[in-house]
Amino acid sequence: MKICMVMCWGFEKLDGSNLRVYFLLRELLGRNHEVTVIHSTEEQAEYTRRHLGCGAIGVGQSINRWDPVREKMKSYYRFVTEARKTVSRLKCDVIFGISLINSMVAIAKKDAARRIMYVDFMSRYFQYGYPDGLKNKMVFRMGKTLETHTVSKADKVLMITGALRDLVDSRYHGKIEIVPDGADTEMFRPGLNARLIRDEYNLKDEFVIGYQGGIEPHDGLQFLAQAAPRIIKEAPATKFLIAGRGSHLDSIRQTVKDNGTEKNWIFTGWVEFNKVPYFMAATDLNVVPIPKHPATQGVITFRLLESMAGGVNIIASDMPGIREVADESMIDFTCPEDTVRFAKDILRVMSKGKDELKKQRAAARKKVETLDWRRIAEKDADFVEGRALEPL
Repeated sequence: MKICMVMCWGFEKLDGSNLRVYFLLRELLGRNHEVTVIHSTEEQAEYTRRHLGCGAIGVGQSINRWDPVREKMKSYYRFVTEARKTVSRLKCDVIFGISLINSMVAIAKKDAARRIMYVDFMSRYFQYGYPDGLKNKMVFRMGKTLETHTVSKADKVLMITGALRDLVDSRYHGKIEIVPDGADTEMFRPGLNARLIRDEYNLKDEFVIGYQGGIEPHDGLQFLAQAAPRIIKEAPATKFLIAGRGSHLDSIRQTVKDNGTEKNWIFTGWVEFNKVPYFMAATDLNVVPIPKHPATQGVITFRLLESMAGGVNIIASDMPGIREVADESMIDFTCPEDTVRFAKDILRVMSKGKDELKKQRAAARKKVETLDWRRIAEKDADFVEGRALEPL
């Protein structure tokens, strides 16, 4: 089968939705399909050709993850325009795209089976944590319209949770399959050397609350910053180890400075993905404090799944998407917007006995082993091929 995959990001660094597509690509190649990947740049395409041994085309439109939203929108538009021209000249049986930008390219190809995947709905993020001005309202409405359009035009759609599917008009539910996100359980595993990171940041026996990933309003790290004084009042030696970057970082730094907890915080900046398992090993409790909002109802987050794989205890928002993969036997739940409750829930976890925490870690690890990326890739490949999906 000839398959075209649209992926505006490259595979040089695997730390987001490109990770899922990377494992899918390897699975499709292992099934002897002829695959061509459409990337933003020729450098990305060259990497794919060299390291994965399949066809790849760069359309000459670079996209920078850290650009301001307005600049990224322009880059996305240019990519979609050029990529559509490219795929129109390709002959393939199936075309596949993940998330809005790549899906907009995939649905434009009329002479192939069009299969798309959504792991979240980007448009919803413009409803949360950003200014309420007319521009953001327009971006949200335009994005939502485009997302609905791609779902309506695709032959089949893959989503990560039923909660995400439920955000879509029920007319389209019949074409939507559910396969959750996963984690690399070989990379993220219990027993890694915690001292590598603890020594680097001069952490001795302090209780470490950790966070790894993007720092945007919808990631919810601001709630941990607001809860910090209550936590430190009861547990003064607590440290907050934050490995990430994003537009909301400066605001969070200011919050902890203003509330007098700055000395308890360590901000490392963005770290290479292969170091993240060691940050988790150095952490006693990882937080997944996403706010309750349509943008986050259906998500799971890599941070949750990788923490479950890495053998670290977790406290996460009580959200429908997260509930589809985890329960109280595996993790603890909270409502981070209620910062008084959030602080109390963290302190409650900190006071748990070692045996109870160990049982939670073991149950979480057992669950996420069923969601290893290699198993997820088998389901994703079945979806691309048009097969009926069996439950994981």
